[in-house]
Amino acid sequence: MKRLDGVEIAALIVLMAALVLALLHWESVQRMLGYVLHEPLHQAPTAVAPRAPAAPQVSARIASAPASQPATLQVPAASQPLPALAHSDTLFGRAVASLVGRDGFAHWWVPDRLILHIVSTIDNLARANAPVKAWPLRPAPGTLRVHADAKGFVLAASNAARYAPYMAMLRHVDPARAVGVYLDFYPVFQQAWRELGYPKGEFNTRLLQVIDNLLAAPEPGGALRLVQPHVLYLYADPGLESASAGQKILMRIGPANEREVKAKLRALRAQLLRHMRAAPAAAQP
Repeated sequence: MKRLDGVEIAALIVLMAALVLALLHWESVQRMLGYVLHEPLHQAPTAVAPRAPAAPQVSARIASAPASQPATLQVPAASQPLPALAHSDTLFGRAVASLVGRDGFAHWWVPDRLILHIVSTIDNLARANAPVKAWPLRPAPGTLRVHADAKGFVLAASNAARYAPYMAMLRHVDPARAVGVYLDFYPVFQQAWRELGYPKGEFNTRLLQVIDNLLAAPEPGGALRLVQPHVLYLYADPGLESASAGQKILMRIGPANEREVKAKLRALRAQLLRHMRAAPAAAQP
C-alpha cells in the first residue's frame, strides 16, 4: 500500500473542512450580503453560543450537543518545514487537485487564500451570517428548490439532491487521518486566526465551539415552511430563522444529509478530543 507523503496528507484536513463547508453553503443569492471575513473583534468571544435553543416559538426538535471542554491541543513537532500562510495556496492547491482531480479542483475550488477562507468561514458559521465570498468552495449546483402551495412556500425535498456530489466525497474522508493532518499543519491555521484579528486564544477552541453549535442545529420533523418578504427566502418559524448561519444551512440540505454531516462532525470532534489535554485546574486561594 502506498504511503501518503506530506503533500497528500496535508490535503486531507483541507478536504475535510472544505467539504463540510460546501455542504453548509448559502445559496448564491446571498452574495448581496457583501464580503466580510468576520464580525468585529470585540464580539468574537461572546457571540458564539447556539441561538436556536433559546429562541421563542421553536416548533422543531432541538438536537443536543456536548459542550466544548476547556483543554489544550497537543500539537506534535513539525516533521517538515511548513509554508507561511501567504505562500500556502500553491502547496494546498496542488495537494487537493491530486486528491479530487484537476477538473474537480478547477470547477469547485477558489484557489486564493484557501486556509484563510477556511478559518474565516468556520468562525462565521456560529454567527448570524457567513458571507459567501469568504468560502473556499463555489456554491452547490443549481438554485434553491421551493414549492408553492396555498399556505405559501415549502422547501422542496428534491433540494437535498443538489448536495449529492459533496456527500459522496465526504463519505470517503477518514476523520482520524484528517485530524492528524490538522495537527501537523495547525501552526498555519493558527496564523490565519491571528491575521483575522484575534490576538489571543486558539483557533482550535473556536473550531470546537462551532462544531458544538452545528451539532445543536434543529432537526425539523416535517416540511420546512418558508416566507419571502423581499428577495431572500426565510424560515417561517421564528425559532428556526433565529438559528446560527451554520445551523440554518444544515437544515437546508435536508434531514438525511443533516444527520450524516452531524455524524461526521461527531467523529471529527471525538478525534480532536483524543489529542487534547485537560487544562490545569485553577489554583485555590
